[in-house]
Amino acid sequence: MGNILSWQEVLNQSNAVFNQFGHSKWIPFAKFNKHFPHKDANSFYHRGLGKFLVCCAMGESLEENIDVIKKYRDRVEILTCDKGFGALLERGVKADYVLICDSNILFDHIEKYIDATEGVSLISTVYANPKWHYHWKGDRYFFIHEDSIGTENYFTKIFGDKIRVIPAGSNVSNAMVVFMTGCNEQKNENWGGYEKYILIGYDYSWRPKGNYYAWNNPKPKRYYMNHRTLLDFNGDMVFTSENLRFSARWLYSYITTFNLPIVNCSGRGLLDIPYKNKLENELMFINPDKRAKEKYFMGFGASANALKNYQNSKKEYEKLRGGLYDYRARC
Repeated sequence: MGNILSWQEVLNQSNAVFNQFGHSKWIPFAKFNKHFPHKDANSFYHRGLGKFLVCCAMGESLEENIDVIKKYRDRVEILTCDKGFGALLERGVKADYVLICDSNILFDHIEKYIDATEGVSLISTVYANPKWHYHWKGDRYFFIHEDSIGTENYFTKIFGDKIRVIPAGSNVSNAMVVFMTGCNEQKNENWGGYEKYILIGYDYSWRPKGNYYAWNNPKPKRYYMNHRTLLDFNGDMVFTSENLRFSARWLYSYITTFNLPIVNCSGRGLLDIPYKNKLENELMFINPDKRAKEKYFMGFGASANALKNYQNSKKEYEKLRGGLYDYRARC
């Protein structure tokens, strides 16, 4: 799916969501969450230098790739969404980071796994369900969504203007990508610094005989959310909802506009970005030798110092060059 979203579509979506949850949940939850101990989310800046990040969403394609993830677990860091932590943990994979950006996500999804969150970082919108923060064992980080109707202004008044602000990406799977890359109309950069972002479970659809989520097939949700029947990028028939379709189009627009180092390894679905591959083909070529990363950091440090020396030398050169002319003006 390669349609770029229009401004009006984004505006309509922002208004619909805020009108539904803004004053009833988002603002009250944010005022409550402010009082939990938390670290500065801006500390993730360039945290991924020399590393690879696998973003695990909850599309059914995650099921088929769990053995590959386990096989190469030591070569990557893993970021997953609210429902993903327990699903991965039950299958022998403990994520490094969990991102939640929905006020309606129940604590039930994490309750029986809460002791396992020790050492796991929770990256959360300011208006997420406060029960998650109350019980979480690892570090907490908060961020604010910036959208087309300016709702971020409500939350910077509560948390202050130093908090990390990211574009509102329409759902939690997209927010995982946006939090780590951080592009907007003013900047195009790989903010988190990871060498590559590898997407799995980014289906934005479900197959007629497949599960709605990975390892989970909620009924009647899979039926009442069936708003459209489409062909995915493989030409196979899939079902999707208006929200999922919107989110797929949003992320397509984001990735292609900023030409980010992102590869979709889901193998199916609606996110037809230019770079797609099988998950094992991506992970098998990551060097497992820890010394490779150490050499990378040495080279990065040397390059950074060389660049700084060059910039200082250039400034000095320009001063000297200025001494060659306009002598009388200097007397």
